[in-house]
Amino acid sequence: MTNNLRFIGNGATACLAIVAGLCLIVPATSATTLEQALVPCADKPNPRLKYECEKEIKSTFALTKLKNESVKHVVGPVTFYYPGAAVEISGSGTALLNLKFLVENTGSNNNVSLMCTGPVACNYTVTDGNKTYKYSAMDFTSGQTVLRPGQAKEINFMFGPAIGYGSYEDFEYDSNKEYFFAVSESWGSERIPLNLN
Repeated sequence: MTNNLRFIGNGATACLAIVAGLCLIVPATSATTLEQALVPCADKPNPRLKYECEKEIKSTFALTKLKNESVKHVVGPVTFYYPGAAVEISGSGTALLNLKFLVENTGSNNNVSLMCTGPVACNYTVTDGNKTYKYSAMDFTSGQTVLRPGQAKEINFMFGPAIGYGSYEDFEYDSNKEYFFAVSESWGSERIPLNLN
């Protein structure tokens, strides 16, 4: 499965995928294309094995592309890869900020949990230094995302209209302000600059 992949190797070669227990090695250069990496799959003896081979390689290519196009932030045992984001304004005038990160357990031999059980108990917010905004939507299953050693997953948050009860505010965007994605976990905390301007 894609979530179990480890990226092995640097420099001239890299393991792009583990297929049937074998490491697919290709040159780790910009000249390497997805089509070139898929060539070994054509020799699979049946359509199911060919499909599984291609799916694994395509998923690995997508993760590698996301890593290469992202700014890396190490927070304790977890590396956050941030590809950037932009604010959209809805028809009603509400500012919408969709954030996607690739998170990877790069520093622990144990499982690491990312916790967000609801707006009132979430270890992830956005702040401009004065105001702190709670998410409007996120994709944590059962309030947490668990990363096994070496495992990478995508996480998504949307900030916009306030949800829930209490002193929540709609996300407000001011191009003159700096915004940060605030991580506040027991295993590490950081303010990741979003560079929305």
